[in-house]
Amino acid sequence: MVSHGIGAKLRFEVFKRDAFTCAYCGRKAPDVILQVDHIKPKSKGGTNDLLNLITACSDCNAGKSNRELSDNLVLRQKRRQLEELQARKEQLQMMFEWQQELLALETETVAKLAEFWRACAPGYDLNDAGRQELRKLMARFEVDDIMEAMKIAAGQYLVLVDGTPTQDSVELAWKRVGGICRIRLLGRDNPALGRIYYIRGILRNRLNYVNERLAIELLRHAVELGAPVDSLEAHAKAVRNWTEWRSEIERFIESRGAPSE
Repeated sequence: MVSHGIGAKLRFEVFKRDAFTCAYCGRKAPDVILQVDHIKPKSKGGTNDLLNLITACSDCNAGKSNRELSDNLVLRQKRRQLEELQARKEQLQMMFEWQQELLALETETVAKLAEFWRACAPGYDLNDAGRQELRKLMARFEVDDIMEAMKIAAGQYLVLVDGTPTQDSVELAWKRVGGICRIRLLGRDNPALGRIYYIRGILRNRLNYVNERLAIELLRHAVELGAPVDSLEAHAKAVRNWTEWRSEIERFIESRGAPSE
């Protein structure tokens, strides 16, 4: 018996709930033509409520006529399936809202970090590419590390003319923010190594030329041989050129009996 008064949308909901399977014989679409049957026939007061509807193939539906299902197991099963479906929908909605909140928080954090950078480099705003770079940094580092790196980069690399940083120095400082974040992260596991990379940054910022790979090797040699990191930092801030710095570090290493390669 074909059910009347049941729209296509409601039939689809019943079919989805029942996995497109006849509740009587277990056959599935497209092997059989499916229909929607009433558990309690409409002739006996049954309604088109979802809980009173069940999927049946055309053969089973035709044979059932207007007899009620004697076993309410099917009804309990459908009610449980409907409750599970509703629970999944609610969880999906909660996950969707959660992801929306995370996206909104990320957008707000990017805006705040961009505002902080503008305070570090007055007169300069991050463009779209800069904000995208901020999102990448946020995926790898904590927000407070990024902010601290911004302050360090501004302090080391900005060049002021009449109180305003030059565009070239701002671009250079921004490029260094990610590297400073990495050095800070590295320094948590190995404080001395983190200071070594920091000292290399001082040299790179102050001197016209620096062999960065060799600088790291010499600094590591010096630290291993007992050179105080604070003294190495002060030395990097005082030397006038790469040749002077390299010569003095190599003399220290040789004096400790460990010639550099």
